[in-house]
Amino acid sequence: MSAKSGFVSLALVGLLVGATGCSADDASSDSEAQETTASTASSSSSSPSEPSESKKAKPSAPAEETAEITIVDFQFQGPDSVAPGTEITVTNEDSAPHTVTAEDDGGFDVTVAGGETVTFTAPSEPGSFPYICTFHPDMTGTLVVK
Repeated sequence: MSAKSGFVSLALVGLLVGATGCSADDASSDSEAQETTASTASSSSSSPSEPSESKKAKPSAPAEETAEITIVDFQFQGPDSVAPGTEITVTNEDSAPHTVTAEDDGGFDVTVAGGETVTFTAPSEPGSFPYICTFHPDMTGTLVVK
């Protein structure tokens, strides 16, 4: 610590002690002055090129994979492919209920009421998973996981 910053810290302590005056809480006032001096000294001793702990960037969590299948006019509209385990949102813009049901043990089968939204998780293994609407078997699609 340089002589100038030491003098500034000492002056601050003097001002704090003088400002608190005499009271029944002299012990707490003294400890508050010491805490203030300690925090002032520690903040003045850190270099400007090193950010404080509170200013350091925190690593962000990996973004969760998401995709959407939309049902409009009794047709599925979905992504070309998704990653294994992707969270898939199904939005039914029709008034009639529909399902998204894997045909060959794809592991997904959700029902979505008219105007509603549901989610399911894509299979964890890559592959092509044909699906249908069990209420309207002419509605078909394929979920490609890769």
